[in-house]
Amino acid sequence: MPIRAIARCKHVVAVFTLAASFAAPARAQKCIVRPAQIKLGETLRISCPAKFNSAKVNDRSTKLYPQSDGRSFGLLPISVKDKPGSFTLIISSEDGAAQNLPIVIRKTIFPSQNVKLAPEIEGLHSTPEEMALLKTFKENISDSRSWQDPLAAPLSGCMTSPFGVKRLHNGKPTGEYHGGVDQRTPDGEPIRAVAAGTITFAKQFNVLGNAVGIDHGQGLESMYLHMSRLAIAPGESVPRGGILGYAGSTGRSTGPHLHWVLYVNGVNVNPAQWIKLQPCSRASKTR
Repeated sequence: MPIRAIARCKHVVAVFTLAASFAAPARAQKCIVRPAQIKLGETLRISCPAKFNSAKVNDRSTKLYPQSDGRSFGLLPISVKDKPGSFTLIISSEDGAAQNLPIVIRKTIFPSQNVKLAPEIEGLHSTPEEMALLKTFKENISDSRSWQDPLAAPLSGCMTSPFGVKRLHNGKPTGEYHGGVDQRTPDGEPIRAVAAGTITFAKQFNVLGNAVGIDHGQGLESMYLHMSRLAIAPGESVPRGGILGYAGSTGRSTGPHLHWVLYVNGVNVNPAQWIKLQPCSRASKTR
């Protein structure tokens, strides 16, 4: 290669290297949101430089927590009941700095599902004390993070009912949507924690049956319902995959299965965004 050509190549490499050296710090100072286009019921993951401590879309906000990599991170849920459209995610810091990121909430169609309930099962209702406990569970958010990706499925059974379906009881609309997922399982199958955390409650409810709630930290919580018996107590720490109890059909249930829920900052979110769940074939969709 001629000397002049070699010189030009060296000059191009030097310029490219210099540009890259400036670009890397610039990228490190920017906030990132994933996914930028999101379905109803899913969760935004927000990663920012350390000085940023909160994020907001419309009237819903979340705290950003310091992470071991030196950045701040937070989860922001998109409710099934939110309106689709284009919005601005506003990310703020204590010193007044802000970054605005565009997001799109996509229109999401959820099917309807009828559940046949015997009169004695349909007549079950939560007590005021049970409702107060669940409200406190969803509202209390701990700063210490116990969970790590990926989450683990609580059992291996196929999914009989997905998140978000519009529920009918005995052919009558309830005005409710399915706030978790149902997985098929035989009676007595161990139910395992999707991530490490602290047991907030483990008790019997009228509608939920034998149920466990776990605080995984920094806005993530999970709940497991209808178990035949419990194997853990409030206040205990549980590892990812730790046994919480055993599958059953207690509470408002038509047969052995697991109904489980993920909450982000107190809002029901779709577990299928976090864990790959295999739908049952039509012939096997029994609960």
